Amino acid sequence: MPDRRPPDAVEPPDPFEGLVLDEEFIRSATVSEPSARTRMLSERWRHEPPVDPGGRRWSQDGPARTRRSGSGRFGTRFRTLSRGERWTVVLGVLIVLLVVGGLLFGPNRAHTPQIASPGTRPGSPRPTVDQALPGGGTFAGSKCGQHGYHHFPTTADALPAGESAGKPTGPWLRFASYGYQRLDAGRPGEFVFDLELGSDSDAPLVLAAPLGSAGVAVEIEGPNGVVAAAHGLPTTVDGAAHTPDGRGWLITDGGATAHVVLPAAALCPGVDAPALAAGLTPRTDAGQNVTGPAPYTLTVSAADPEIAELRRPLGTRSGGEVLAATNQSLQAVAKPV
Repeated sequence: MPDRRPPDAVEPPDPFEGLVLDEEFIRSATVSEPSARTRMLSERWRHEPPVDPGGRRWSQDGPARTRRSGSGRFGTRFRTLSRGERWTVVLGVLIVLLVVGGLLFGPNRAHTPQIASPGTRPGSPRPTVDQALPGGGTFAGSKCGQHGYHHFPTTADALPAGESAGKPTGPWLRFASYGYQRLDAGRPGEFVFDLELGSDSDAPLVLAAPLGSAGVAVEIEGPNGVVAAAHGLPTTVDGAAHTPDGRGWLITDGGATAHVVLPAAALCPGVDAPALAAGLTPRTDAGQNVTGPAPYTLTVSAADPEIAELRRPLGTRSGGEVLAATNQSLQAVAKPV
């Protein structure tokens, strides 16, 4: 057959060209054979798997060639562990479950204010004794669980009843906002109330400090009776001038604002403060439309003889010397602080 390679093609060199297999080349080749002990152990392990000093047994043709489920492979490997190693695995699994479940290293919820869901119940009040509150005022603990209790007997008559528009109603009191707050973990929570009040008259309403001669009273009542009650609470007043003697306030028709704090110590035993705060807001639907009154009734009231004096010439309904506001009134604003 004629050679058809191009004339300029160069044939690659043969790597075996010049190679001589003489006696010197053969003797220089190395031979690696297993030792006598290796051959002995290999022969023994064909009939009996090796045993580890820790108590483990294995076989080269066992787990590596077995096709089982994941739990079967885990069980086989677990059984090959020593007693100490088994306890280590069990404790490790328990720690992982606790961490995942948040039971061991979960966040410290005591430092985070908790707002109860509307379905949470504040609890059933238990009667106790009356006692002084930190910062001023008196906790009416003996009234816990009672129905219809008010520190001022005429409070129910003093609540707004929706007189006709444009008709003078005399001195008035209503909520601007109210709610429950906890500033930090080192301090107990408290209920705060912002109030608005006015004279609804050309003559100013003269009130003794802090807000009326008998102070301010707060009652919260639910299906199980009174759950919080206090009277003589300190009050801060803004937007009003002092009386000439500096011991009271001149409340004009332009109105003024007052700030009252009810400490958590004024709650009856067995009552949860965040859950109670949720029960002070009216019931709403998914569209935030009011569908019913609040489950718990909040009443804040103040009393002073000057209130009755200002009402008398106006001919308004009886209320005596008490001004009162409630979260059940349509004009109340129920917003957490």
